Amino acid sequence: MAWVLEAALEDIFVCGRATCLYVIAKMIDLLNKLSGKYFQHVVGKEARQKYRLVMTLLARDEVDVIEANILFHLDRGVDFIIATDNGSCDGTTEILAKYEKQGHLHLIHEPSRVLDQAAWVNRMGCLAFEKYQADFIFHCDADEFWYPRSGSLKCELLARPRADVLHANVVNILMRDRNGGEVFPEDAVYAAIKPYPKDRRQPRNLDNTSFLLFKYPSKVIYKLKKGYLPVVTGNHRIESDGKLPLFSERLSRDISVIHFPVRGVGQFARKAINGGVARENYEKSVAFGVGTRGWHIKRWLELSRSGKLMEEYKRLNLSDRLAEDLLATGVISKKDERLLALMDFLITHRQKS
Repeated sequence: MAWVLEAALEDIFVCGRATCLYVIAKMIDLLNKLSGKYFQHVVGKEARQKYRLVMTLLARDEVDVIEANILFHLDRGVDFIIATDNGSCDGTTEILAKYEKQGHLHLIHEPSRVLDQAAWVNRMGCLAFEKYQADFIFHCDADEFWYPRSGSLKCELLARPRADVLHANVVNILMRDRNGGEVFPEDAVYAAIKPYPKDRRQPRNLDNTSFLLFKYPSKVIYKLKKGYLPVVTGNHRIESDGKLPLFSERLSRDISVIHFPVRGVGQFARKAINGGVARENYEKSVAFGVGTRGWHIKRWLELSRSGKLMEEYKRLNLSDRLAEDLLATGVISKKDERLLALMDFLITHRQKS
């Protein structure tokens, strides 16, 4: 470990700022990989089996990924799933019902077209704590795959006893542009490993840069030893209202949330319209302002209504020329081991289905 730090510090003194930042990023990535192996080593299978990890899952019309999502997480430390199906009509409901019948899942049917995400997620969270004796919990969307380098989502939680809440970085996955002929998962080949920082002084997404190349807020996985802790819309942080017990927060060194928000023309159009209308209905139903939350979903709905949604879809994917530039600067990668492992898993799952 010492030689890694020594080499990085030497580079800081002899190279330019951009290279220094690259070296530091590479060092952090290496340390995270080593941390995953460490957590795996110090937390054995017997220790993991003593604690119950429950995942909540909120889905609407996600038939292309929902089963893979369930199997992936059950194989990485999740003991039980509480799922809310929001009136799906594409086969998602039937897949969730299959796993409920097998005893892996508790299914809630929520037909409302008023998207009250935080309320639905926290309803599942309370159920996980009160009925299913969850020790640990995280809240997952169907297009998210929580990837632990250690092999189990429990390892880091157990190896870091002073951390109540871990923040996991989100890694957006972008598709290569095939002029509307994109196929998932084969064309989901670019991981935004060094995303652009958000500039809060300017409106986002007003140029031709895919907003998926900008840094996303982290997601939380946490312990319930102090009771259930509610989350805000989007599951990015604990909803701290001053009444909750004190809890300590740390950045995860083992877990990444691999995010596949765009998976083809049809999926994107459904997501834009269904999500946009549901979000619009929610904002009409509440008396308070919601700020910029869900700005991208609202934007997509507006573009759909003006006939410009496919322009946005094309902007979210990467042409070969743009990808080449982003690869050269290290913003994206085609060789990220997490993405490669997930690609292999998704393709193998599809072949077996």
